[in-house]
Amino acid sequence: MRRIVKPFVILFSAVILMASCLSNDDNYNNIIYYDDTAITAFSLGTLNCTVWTTSSTGEDSSYVDELEGSAYDFYIDQLAREIYNPDSLPKGTDGAHVLCNISTKNGGIVGVVYKDASGNDSIVNFSSSDSIDFTEPREFRVYSFGGGSYRSYKVSVNVHKENPDSFNWHNTATLPELASLRGGMRAVTLDGRLLVFGSDGTSTVTYATTLPDGNAWTRIENGTALDADAYRNVITTGSALYTISGGQVMMSADGSAWQPVSASAPRHLLGAGREKLYGIGADGLFAVSSDGGATWSADAMRGDADMMPADNFSLACMKLGTDDEAETVIVVGTRSSDAHAEDSSAVVWNKIEEYSPYSQQHSWLFGSEDNGCRLPALTGLSMMACGDVIVAFGGRGLGTSTAEPFAHIYVSEDNGLTWHSDTSYTLPEGFDNGGGDVFAATADDDNYIWIISGTDGQVWRGRLNRLGWTENQTSFTE
Repeated sequence: MRRIVKPFVILFSAVILMASCLSNDDNYNNIIYYDDTAITAFSLGTLNCTVWTTSSTGEDSSYVDELEGSAYDFYIDQLAREIYNPDSLPKGTDGAHVLCNISTKNGGIVGVVYKDASGNDSIVNFSSSDSIDFTEPREFRVYSFGGGSYRSYKVSVNVHKENPDSFNWHNTATLPELASLRGGMRAVTLDGRLLVFGSDGTSTVTYATTLPDGNAWTRIENGTALDADAYRNVITTGSALYTISGGQVMMSADGSAWQPVSASAPRHLLGAGREKLYGIGADGLFAVSSDGGATWSADAMRGDADMMPADNFSLACMKLGTDDEAETVIVVGTRSSDAHAEDSSAVVWNKIEEYSPYSQQHSWLFGSEDNGCRLPALTGLSMMACGDVIVAFGGRGLGTSTAEPFAHIYVSEDNGLTWHSDTSYTLPEGFDNGGGDVFAATADDDNYIWIISGTDGQVWRGRLNRLGWTENQTSFTE
């Protein structure tokens, strides 16, 4: 119930009157009326939250549940005089009927500012038992106990407008030229651009678009011709591109001008970590370069060499949560379909790379245990880091795999040891790549996953909602 400014003023008068009517006892003569005050704590009470669910028969329904608002911290920026919750309340939370609790410095008295029809301010005494409409930010004022000053705060109760675990896809463009590429495609991101490489039958060609839109595409004219298979080996460090062409390792800063960096190339390039390039050597085992591809050496490994991947390679890196100077490098792929026609699962290898001085050097470890949660062997298998997990998907199943093409995004939370399909991660509705095997996929720095169809040239961009949410400031200093 709204109370106008008159009772709020009476409250101040009562405080002063009570003080003046006190006896002359020494215990009451030393009352101090502070003229400084501030809001020192802000929290929410119990809130109503509408929850949507789907029944086993596929019917949508909803119910109202109680949400403990006190579980959501509010930060007070005393310099900007703003109060807000950096972790937004779930979608469906009723922000129009909110109970809150406020603590103040030196007994400050809090009022809520309301606008009348003419746009004039009126102040209503705050009560923790009165609900407040926070669908828009509200102005709160805390008056000093002495009544000589006040501080004004903008208070925002943030509520998510989208489900954090929904995956939204957008068809950003259709480029017929991409559908004309032969054999396969490769996609990477570099310097705010998405680049797609493929073969026109005689050489590797390149198309590029600006991130994050992905609407307008142009063909990049290569100043140095790349052979028809160079697209298969394109990798990026984030600041440069590498590939193999004519038996040499080639490097480019922009995808146009290429120059050789080594006349001795490994059999295949896998990808790049923070400081190293990784590949498959002439012997079919792991190779590594620490000098930008100029020299290559065998990389230590522990595991059966017969389990090395021979095709459908993909590499991803995950930063270690316990060490900023280390990362886990994961490689997935499939074994030779001729020699291992019985395979139904991809092979997974990983290693830890430490970059601090005098750190230990680690070996590649084979991680595809027969645990019932393995990654299927898929055509064009593509794996990438997505937030704090790695995801993978691909086309039709290989060998004895019964996986349907583009049916699932497979998720691993343990660096590739186990995989499962997660309903939070979905491919574009109805996407089947036109029934073809040729496609390319990658992820950018904003956690968008990009899929480029080699059948019809469609370009898709998708992201899990929560991976696009900004992180608000949660600490303040003078």
